[in-house]
Amino acid sequence: MGAVRGWLLAVISVSLLCAAADALMPRGAVKRVGKLVCGLVLIGTIVSPFASLDVGAGQRWLDGCLASARDRKSELEEAVNTQMKGIIEEECAAYIVDKAAELGLDCTARVECRLSDDGLYLPVRTEVAGPMTADVQGMLRRIISENLGVPDTEQIYKNEEEMP
Repeated sequence: MGAVRGWLLAVISVSLLCAAADALMPRGAVKRVGKLVCGLVLIGTIVSPFASLDVGAGQRWLDGCLASARDRKSELEEAVNTQMKGIIEEECAAYIVDKAAELGLDCTARVECRLSDDGLYLPVRTEVAGPMTADVQGMLRRIISENLGVPDTEQIYKNEEEMP
C-alpha cells in the first residue's frame, strides 16, 4: 500500500510541476517543446512501477499454482477411480446374485476389479457363497466366465450361507 501511495504522490507532483512549467513558458515553439517534455516525464512517472516488477516472482507464483492444480487433479482422479471401482464391483456382484437367482440359488457374491491397460476396471476375481449343487455351480461358473470374463481359476465358491 505504501508503494502505491508513493507512486501516486510522484504522479501528482510531476503533474503539478508540469502545470506550473506550462503556465510559465512563453508562447510559441518553446511552449510546444515544453509540453512534449512534460508529457514524456509524466508518462515515465506513470509507467515507472512496471520497470521494477519482479517477473520471476510472478512466474514462480504461477508455477506454484499450476503444480497445486496438477496435484489436486491427481487427487480427484484417484477419488473418482476408487468410487468407480466400488460401483463396478457392486454392480458385478449384483449381476452374479441375479443370475444365481434365475438358477434358483440364494447366495451372496463379492467381486474384485483391477485397472486394465485401457484404463477400465474389469472383474478379475469372484467369490460366491451359498448352498449350491455342483450342476448349479457349473452353470454359474460358465455364466461368470462368459459374461464377466473372470477365468475359472479366479472363481471361488463356498457352500456357506454368508461370506465373512
